Amino acid sequence: MSRVFGTLVAARARLYDQGILPIYRLNYPVISVGNLTTGGTGKTPLVIELARRFQELGYRPVILSRGYRRKSRGVLIVSRGQGPEVDWQQSGDEPQLMAVRLPGVSVVVGGDRYQAGQRAEAENLGNLFILDDGFQHRKLHRDVDIVTIDPVEWAGEGRLLPEGPWREPRTSIGRAHVACVQSSPDAPDIDLPIPKFEVDTIVEGLSYQGSIHPVDTLAGKDVTAFAGIAKPERFFKLLESLGLNVTEGISFRDHHRFSPDEISKLPGQTLITTEKDAIRLPGNGFYFLRISANIQRFNELHDIIRRIID
Repeated sequence: MSRVFGTLVAARARLYDQGILPIYRLNYPVISVGNLTTGGTGKTPLVIELARRFQELGYRPVILSRGYRRKSRGVLIVSRGQGPEVDWQQSGDEPQLMAVRLPGVSVVVGGDRYQAGQRAEAENLGNLFILDDGFQHRKLHRDVDIVTIDPVEWAGEGRLLPEGPWREPRTSIGRAHVACVQSSPDAPDIDLPIPKFEVDTIVEGLSYQGSIHPVDTLAGKDVTAFAGIAKPERFFKLLESLGLNVTEGISFRDHHRFSPDEISKLPGQTLITTEKDAIRLPGNGFYFLRISANIQRFNELHDIIRRIID
């Protein structure tokens, strides 16, 4: 099955490379952030950080996202910069998180990202597009392609779907302009054919009922960690590295829709989860870990992007 999948991926790539499948352009530059695997490479925090940085530089960024597993259809404006205008079921959890974290940044979802961009242009929402999870969405022209990489995954076998997590072969990274690699003390050093920038995970604190608290608020307490993300074990290890006593780590599938009954059955009195999971959770009787991304040598990355889009 993986060989069949690889054949289809290669055929699709040739159709775009040869101009048989059309590629459409928006009126403003497009920076795509994507990956070669199915998830867990730090893409969402990176999109948030890029939008924040370019906003500080005077741009008006607009995030274009698919809105994975949302209930709505077509193009939907999630935020015009004043926070979410719809709930997470209509927007998808990641666009909702971006809308919450990014005041002043518009977020638009649509399966056809070109149509989503056209809607944003028609409403004058911004002058720079950041395409979330866009490396395989080749219908929309992108000026800059950024690929996010988990170095442990990159050093692995590289099996394509459905046997492995890879959407495309490693060689497809040649389409990208730069790579953003998750920084970790025990991660292997990897060689790439394009410029690479390490990205640090910054822990901002624990959020509880709308307030941010230091991580040591839970020092010495037993906590139950739960997560419905691509790589929940990484979240559990991060909590342990912060000195929390994780008595149990409970995993759900990525983008899991929690029910009140499921939450009530979780063991322990102190519950902690991820910020993305918190978007999908009913009630507020739990902590979530608030994190951000920090791009090392951002000025160099900005120089590369500016040279291309100018």
